[in-house]
Amino acid sequence: MNASRMLSGGLLAGLLLCGGVNGANSASTPSGAIPDFSSNGRTWVLSSGTAFLKVPGDTGPGPIMDKNFPGSAFDQQRGGARAQNRIADTTNPILKPWAKKLMDIANARVAAGGIPFVDDSRCWLGGVPSILLFPGEAVVVFQTPKEVWILSKRDAQVRRIYMDVPHSKNPDYSWTGESVGHYENGDTLVVDAIGLGDQGPLDRYRTPHTRQLHVIERYHLNNGGKGIEITFTVDDPGAFTMPWKGKVDFKAGTPPRSDHWEEDICADNGDGYGFDPDELVPAPHADKPEF
Repeated sequence: MNASRMLSGGLLAGLLLCGGVNGANSASTPSGAIPDFSSNGRTWVLSSGTAFLKVPGDTGPGPIMDKNFPGSAFDQQRGGARAQNRIADTTNPILKPWAKKLMDIANARVAAGGIPFVDDSRCWLGGVPSILLFPGEAVVVFQTPKEVWILSKRDAQVRRIYMDVPHSKNPDYSWTGESVGHYENGDTLVVDAIGLGDQGPLDRYRTPHTRQLHVIERYHLNNGGKGIEITFTVDDPGAFTMPWKGKVDFKAGTPPRSDHWEEDICADNGDGYGFDPDELVPAPHADKPEF
């Protein structure tokens, strides 16, 4: 992540929290035509746990779940049950053989007492849709008629969505790819993402993907504007046998998450949280400065 990206993310988030920026309902946009995710210094936080959920009514296999705690049960455990690390249910038919093999190897390592790889705990950038599972960090949405920015307090990560335009013919590959979007029904932001690099897993079960990944998300305001249900469809013929769907829920942040936006640099937290660094996936680092 370059310095200008981090600076712009911090400045915009600060303006939003001060209530000074909101282009969502500009004079050129009919009143009430689009959902308002950004006014009054609003922040959003993950509320549905750190695993993707199955979309209600979906008849497909859905996302990868926990082998020992089906559904969302892992995040509902306390005490000894929560002390168990995540073991992916690789019987899910969405997985191609090579992806299942990699996940089975990781499962065996974790089951034997190894430390599982969790991308945000190792300061990796969030991809699509994996960034939706970063817990505890406030998210701010910045809306203008031409762009929507989703800003995460963690490392000032910024995702840009270009509104009402087609995809580029040959977008570059990156962590968050190229996202284009439009609004529907006055309460939903629809985002189509391609150009997604193959770095990092899709979830906390270490599900891999390829550069063929294509994700369509729907950000639906609910609960009187106090919540967002985010449903998505993943299509990656390189890693999966079929498209599959998942969802998460966000809720409006409350203090201390909603009233400030301090710098939050993951790498400053130290290396390993008391674990032997040699047992962990290395945190990202730059071989040379970008400025």
